[in-house]
Amino acid sequence: MSLGHWSRRQFVGAALTTSVVAIGGGVPALAAVESIHRFALVQSTALPIDPAHIKGDLDRNLTRILQIVEHHAKPHDWLAFDDAPLTGHAANWLAAADVSLSDDQLERLTSAARRHHCWISLGAVLRERDSILLVSPGGARKDWPMPARHAPLPLIDPSNNPSDSLPIITLEGRRIALVPIDARAEVVAECTNPAIDILITMGSGLGCVAPQASQSGPSVSIHVQAAAPWQPPGCLRDGLRRSRACNTRGEVIAECPTAEEHVLVLDSLIATGCTALTAIRSEVA
Repeated sequence: MSLGHWSRRQFVGAALTTSVVAIGGGVPALAAVESIHRFALVQSTALPIDPAHIKGDLDRNLTRILQIVEHHAKPHDWLAFDDAPLTGHAANWLAAADVSLSDDQLERLTSAARRHHCWISLGAVLRERDSILLVSPGGARKDWPMPARHAPLPLIDPSNNPSDSLPIITLEGRRIALVPIDARAEVVAECTNPAIDILITMGSGLGCVAPQASQSGPSVSIHVQAAAPWQPPGCLRDGLRRSRACNTRGEVIAECPTAEEHVLVLDSLIATGCTALTAIRSEVA
């Protein structure tokens, strides 16, 4: 079914196709993090929020995310969503207060992470501020203000509290950063100095420019893109219409086979001795 013709009723419960790529020891930065067995790049779409149905549409988008977690998450997975899976990037100039996640909605997301013992990362509006949210398998929540970007969400009266905290966590000695794909150059420079091992970028709006590969870049870059057809034309022209993983030289080592809704799983991350990337299955979950 074409995404552009979904009704609100059809949206909740629609299945996503899945492909799995075995990474293994071919990417040491991934293989060394034993607390993460797989990265699942969730290329999904948000139901556009109607100003007349804000609460219901926001809740439908959250319910859809929780269903994706229910269908696709395994213990020690990291489910990475794009920067606006709850509102879509074209937020219709909605008031930040109206699309902020409530405590009850946050608890639903946290409970899903605990129940499936998985990581969940996504962009969301929290406390009237565009943010990056990370939930751990134990249910701990960490959020950061969305870093400075070229095309922020079109929200009315967003909170802009300054923060010196960059969206970086350290797991087992590996530094993982989460930033929007259109982050300003100074933000990317701060995230890579000192160097990070895994860079997760998220995109759904304009300004989808691929970061330049460099010898000082991360060992692996993971990009999670919103699914078509909600991507604006700029993203399509820049070649980021599909979620993908790249090595430090910018070479694609895994990519979604479609621009529509799909889950790309980077598997066998704790295996050793595997240098080839092999797609091992594709299915509808």
